[in-house]
Amino acid sequence: MDMPQLKTTVYKYKRFAPQMLVFYGVGTLIFFLLSSFLSPVLTLIAIVIVVSIPIYAGISTKSVFSLRSVDERMLTINPSELVWGNLVIPTVEVEDLDVYIYAFDTFKHNVRSAKRRYTVEHGNKNTLSFKYRNIPYDLTFFLGTFEHYDVLIQILKEWEAAGIPFKARSAFHDSYIREQVELARGEVEI
Repeated sequence: MDMPQLKTTVYKYKRFAPQMLVFYGVGTLIFFLLSSFLSPVLTLIAIVIVVSIPIYAGISTKSVFSLRSVDERMLTINPSELVWGNLVIPTVEVEDLDVYIYAFDTFKHNVRSAKRRYTVEHGNKNTLSFKYRNIPYDLTFFLGTFEHYDVLIQILKEWEAAGIPFKARSAFHDSYIREQVELARGEVEI
Protein backbone atom coordinates (compact mmCIF):
# COMPACT_ATOMS: atom_id res chain seq x y z
CA MET A 1 0.00 0.00 0.00
CA ASP A 2 1.29 3.43 -0.91
CA MET A 3 2.00 5.86 1.88
CA PRO A 4 -0.45 8.81 1.79
CA GLN A 5 1.24 12.09 1.00
CA LEU A 6 -0.04 15.63 0.75
CA LYS A 7 1.96 18.26 -1.12
CA THR A 8 0.60 21.75 -0.68
CA THR A 9 1.19 25.47 -0.68
CA VAL A 10 2.18 27.41 2.43
CA TYR A 11 1.46 31.08 3.03
CA LYS A 12 3.90 33.49 4.60
CA TYR A 13 2.99 36.68 6.37
CA LYS A 14 4.97 39.84 5.83
CA ARG A 15 6.99 40.86 8.88
CA PHE A 16 5.78 44.43 8.70
CA ALA A 17 2.09 43.47 8.34
CA PRO A 18 1.09 44.52 11.91
CA GLN A 19 2.79 47.91 11.53
CA MET A 20 1.19 48.35 8.12
CA LEU A 21 -2.28 47.69 9.59
CA VAL A 22 -1.70 50.17 12.42
CA PHE A 23 -0.43 52.79 9.96
CA TYR A 24 -3.44 52.24 7.69
CA GLY A 25 -5.87 52.47 10.63
CA VAL A 26 -4.26 55.65 12.01
CA GLY A 27 -4.15 57.19 8.53
CA THR A 28 -7.83 56.42 7.97
CA LEU A 29 -8.76 57.89 11.35
CA ILE A 30 -6.77 61.06 10.66
CA PHE A 31 -8.39 61.36 7.25
CA PHE A 32 -11.90 61.19 8.74
CA LEU A 33 -10.99 63.70 11.44
CA LEU A 34 -9.61 66.14 8.85
CA SER A 35 -12.13 65.46 6.06
CA SER A 36 -14.36 68.36 7.11
CA PHE A 37 -11.46 70.72 6.28
CA LEU A 38 -10.89 69.26 2.81
CA SER A 39 -12.69 70.19 -0.38
CA PRO A 40 -15.31 67.72 -1.61
CA VAL A 41 -13.09 66.70 -4.55
CA LEU A 42 -10.11 65.94 -2.28
CA THR A 43 -12.40 64.06 0.11
CA LEU A 44 -13.75 61.92 -2.74
CA ILE A 45 -10.23 61.15 -4.00
CA ALA A 46 -9.11 60.23 -0.48
CA ILE A 47 -12.14 57.96 0.03
CA VAL A 48 -11.37 56.17 -3.25
CA ILE A 49 -7.75 55.66 -2.11
CA VAL A 50 -8.77 54.47 1.39
CA VAL A 51 -11.22 51.94 -0.09
CA SER A 52 -8.96 50.88 -2.98
CA ILE A 53 -5.96 49.85 -0.87
CA PRO A 54 -7.61 46.89 0.92
CA ILE A 55 -9.39 45.82 -2.29
CA TYR A 56 -6.10 45.89 -4.21
CA ALA A 57 -4.35 44.02 -1.39
CA GLY A 58 -7.04 41.34 -1.45
CA ILE A 59 -6.93 40.87 -5.22
CA SER A 60 -3.18 41.02 -5.78
CA THR A 61 -1.17 38.70 -3.55
CA LYS A 62 2.08 40.26 -4.76
CA SER A 63 1.16 43.84 -3.93
CA VAL A 64 3.09 45.80 -1.33
CA PHE A 65 -0.19 46.12 0.59
CA SER A 66 -0.99 42.39 0.84
CA LEU A 67 -0.45 40.92 4.30
CA ARG A 68 0.44 37.44 3.13
CA SER A 69 1.77 35.77 0.03
CA VAL A 70 2.49 32.28 -1.21
CA ASP A 71 5.74 30.88 0.14
CA GLU A 72 7.96 29.46 -2.60
CA ARG A 73 8.72 26.47 -0.33
CA MET A 74 6.15 23.69 -0.70
CA LEU A 75 4.99 21.64 2.29
CA THR A 76 4.81 17.87 2.02
CA ILE A 77 3.08 15.96 4.82
CA ASN A 78 3.25 12.19 5.09
CA PRO A 79 3.10 9.73 7.99
CA SER A 80 6.86 9.65 8.57
CA GLU A 81 7.98 13.24 7.90
CA LEU A 82 7.17 16.84 7.21
CA VAL A 83 9.12 18.45 4.37
CA TRP A 84 9.07 22.21 4.01
CA GLY A 85 11.37 23.35 1.23
CA ASN A 86 14.74 21.73 2.00
CA LEU A 87 13.92 21.13 5.68
CA VAL A 88 13.10 17.44 6.32
CA ILE A 89 11.54 16.84 9.74
CA PRO A 90 10.87 13.29 10.96
CA THR A 91 7.47 13.25 12.69
CA VAL A 92 8.92 11.23 15.59
CA GLU A 93 11.15 14.24 16.43
CA VAL A 94 8.34 16.82 16.34
CA GLU A 95 6.98 18.26 19.60
CA ASP A 96 3.66 20.03 20.29
CA LEU A 97 2.22 19.01 16.92
CA ASP A 98 -1.12 20.75 16.35
CA VAL A 99 -3.19 20.52 13.16
CA TYR A 100 -6.18 22.76 12.50
CA ILE A 101 -8.31 21.88 9.50
CA TYR A 102 -10.58 24.75 8.52
CA ALA A 103 -11.80 23.47 5.14
CA PHE A 104 -10.76 22.52 1.67
CA ASP A 105 -11.24 24.99 -1.17
CA THR A 106 -14.81 25.25 -2.50
CA PHE A 107 -16.24 23.22 0.40
CA LYS A 108 -19.95 23.86 -0.04
CA HIS A 109 -22.21 23.24 2.93
CA ASN A 110 -25.70 24.01 4.12
CA VAL A 111 -26.38 26.97 6.37
CA ARG A 112 -29.48 27.78 8.32
CA SER A 113 -30.15 31.20 6.89
CA ALA A 114 -33.18 32.77 5.27
CA LYS A 115 -30.94 34.53 2.74
CA ARG A 116 -28.78 31.60 1.61
CA ARG A 117 -29.15 27.87 1.32
CA TYR A 118 -25.43 27.13 1.41
CA THR A 119 -22.04 28.77 1.74
CA VAL A 120 -18.67 28.01 0.17
CA GLU A 121 -15.45 27.93 2.22
CA HIS A 122 -11.89 28.54 1.11
CA GLY A 123 -9.02 26.16 1.76
CA ASN A 124 -6.40 28.71 2.80
CA LYS A 125 -6.94 28.83 6.58
CA ASN A 126 -5.57 25.44 7.65
CA THR A 127 -2.66 25.46 10.06
CA LEU A 128 0.14 23.18 11.19
CA SER A 129 2.05 24.17 14.32
CA PHE A 130 4.92 22.29 15.92
CA LYS A 131 8.34 22.54 17.52
CA TYR A 132 11.40 20.95 15.99
CA ARG A 133 14.72 21.15 17.82
CA ASN A 134 13.22 23.84 20.08
CA ILE A 135 12.30 26.06 17.13
CA PRO A 136 8.56 26.77 16.79
CA TYR A 137 6.94 26.60 13.35
CA ASP A 138 3.49 27.93 12.50
CA LEU A 139 2.46 27.17 8.93
CA THR A 140 -0.77 28.16 7.20
CA PHE A 141 -1.41 25.79 4.33
CA PHE A 142 -3.86 25.23 1.48
CA LEU A 143 -6.20 22.28 0.98
CA GLY A 144 -7.40 22.38 -2.61
CA THR A 145 -9.92 19.54 -2.87
CA PHE A 146 -11.84 16.99 -0.86
CA GLU A 147 -9.24 14.43 -1.95
CA HIS A 148 -6.49 16.54 -0.31
CA TYR A 149 -8.59 16.74 2.85
CA ASP A 150 -9.12 12.97 2.77
CA VAL A 151 -5.36 12.32 2.38
CA LEU A 152 -4.68 14.57 5.38
CA ILE A 153 -7.23 12.60 7.44
CA GLN A 154 -5.50 9.35 6.43
CA ILE A 155 -2.14 10.79 7.53
CA LEU A 156 -3.61 11.82 10.89
CA LYS A 157 -4.96 8.30 11.38
CA GLU A 158 -1.53 6.84 10.59
CA TRP A 159 0.10 9.26 13.08
CA GLU A 160 -2.38 8.10 15.70
CA ALA A 161 -1.72 4.42 14.93
CA ALA A 162 2.06 5.04 15.11
CA GLY A 163 1.74 6.77 18.49
CA ILE A 164 2.81 10.23 17.23
CA PRO A 165 1.49 12.71 19.83
CA PHE A 166 -0.56 15.44 18.17
CA LYS A 167 -3.70 17.51 18.57
CA ALA A 168 -6.13 17.86 15.69
CA ARG A 169 -9.02 20.26 15.50
CA SER A 170 -11.45 21.04 12.73
CA ALA A 171 -13.98 23.74 12.00
CA PHE A 172 -16.37 21.05 10.78
CA HIS A 173 -16.84 17.48 11.96
CA ASP A 174 -15.49 14.85 9.53
CA SER A 175 -18.88 13.13 9.11
CA TYR A 176 -20.50 16.51 8.31
CA ILE A 177 -17.86 17.26 5.65
CA ARG A 178 -18.34 13.85 4.05
CA GLU A 179 -22.13 14.22 4.15
CA GLN A 180 -21.98 17.66 2.50
CA VAL A 181 -19.57 16.41 -0.18
CA GLU A 182 -21.96 13.56 -1.01
CA LEU A 183 -24.89 15.98 -1.16
CA ALA A 184 -22.92 18.29 -3.48
CA ARG A 185 -21.95 15.35 -5.71
CA GLY A 186 -25.61 14.34 -5.86
CA GLU A 187 -26.62 17.84 -6.98
CA VAL A 188 -24.01 17.79 -9.77
CA GLU A 189 -25.13 14.39 -11.09
CA ILE A 190 -28.82 15.33 -11.37
